[in-house]
Amino acid sequence: METTAVLEAAQAQVESFLSDLAQLVNIDSGTYTPAGVARVSDALQWRFEASGALVERVDGKQYGPHLVARWPGAGKGRILLIGHMDTVFPEGEVGRRPFRVEEGRAYGPGVMDMKSGLLVGVYTARLLRDEAPWAELVMLCNSDEEIGSPSSHDLVAHLASQADAVLVLEPNSRVDKVTIARKGVATFRLDVTGLSAHAGVEPGKGRNAIVELAHRLLAVHALNGTIPGVTLNVGVVQGGERPNIVAEHAHALVDVRAPDPAGVAAVEAALRAIAEAAPTIAETETQLSGGFLHQPFTQSEASAHLFALAETVARELGYTLTGGATGGGSDGNTAAAIGAPTLDGLGPVGGHAHNPGEYIEIASIAPRIALLSGVIARVGATLA
Repeated sequence: METTAVLEAAQAQVESFLSDLAQLVNIDSGTYTPAGVARVSDALQWRFEASGALVERVDGKQYGPHLVARWPGAGKGRILLIGHMDTVFPEGEVGRRPFRVEEGRAYGPGVMDMKSGLLVGVYTARLLRDEAPWAELVMLCNSDEEIGSPSSHDLVAHLASQADAVLVLEPNSRVDKVTIARKGVATFRLDVTGLSAHAGVEPGKGRNAIVELAHRLLAVHALNGTIPGVTLNVGVVQGGERPNIVAEHAHALVDVRAPDPAGVAAVEAALRAIAEAAPTIAETETQLSGGFLHQPFTQSEASAHLFALAETVARELGYTLTGGATGGGSDGNTAAAIGAPTLDGLGPVGGHAHNPGEYIEIASIAPRIALLSGVIARVGATLA
């Protein structure tokens, strides 16, 4: 199907798309609401099966199930689409702000990140199912991406290792933009152990873990700007039991982003040095744990070729495509890290992800379906 014909067909489906989107958005499916994620998977599964896919449900352990939909085809190339069903929002968020459409935008929890992206995959497969220009089209919908894909990481890597192209349906900020690089994402934990004592009677006999941790965290924060492209954020600090007890334990969680393997190695070494340095508060001990859940996604030659295919499709749609980098991680990091040709940020355009004002631009839905469809059609055509 010609790119412009796909665009016209997608435009004719926008109202149906919005109806489906309302159903998905109006389900609370935060990562820690597995029953809600299961309801989203149910809604997607019957849509996949109605479009001719074979669907496998994979146990997500304490999280919701993962879905793997497969469409056999008569062409060349194994293509993997990736999207996630979980959101960052707690149970009850839908009741506070259900799906709504207003002035060309659709709003609601997870509408941008990334229930609309899931439906871009569904509608693209539906439009191309008769032509089926692939050997196999696979779509993975996982349930734990928002916390680093702990139960689906190996599944992502396995499916990506079998693919000639991995297309990730995360959202983007402009219709003429896709994502070609992402920083690696890590969570590190610093644990400090001191010695408790009565804060009023014998404070000198205590070793305050909170104070020691504070010194370490100042050193962590000071790393910002010292390693190219690396950022660190102390996001959680907890310690002590009562104000009249010298704190025996304290810990902190630190978010770290690195653009490349060199940055990963440098920041890991710097954090180890901070943890192993002599204590400011005598007789306290500090331990470092954690690491990179997502390795950096840097554009390989094969991924650059995939972007070039997308550029061709975009020109046919009347615009020039740009490739951008972002500090946010996705399952695209995992696919790229194992060497799979990867293109990310193919979902609808919107803003305010992870925020109560989250939205998508309705006008971006059809162009994104057309872009994805065009890339899929060209992958097989470029294979010998």
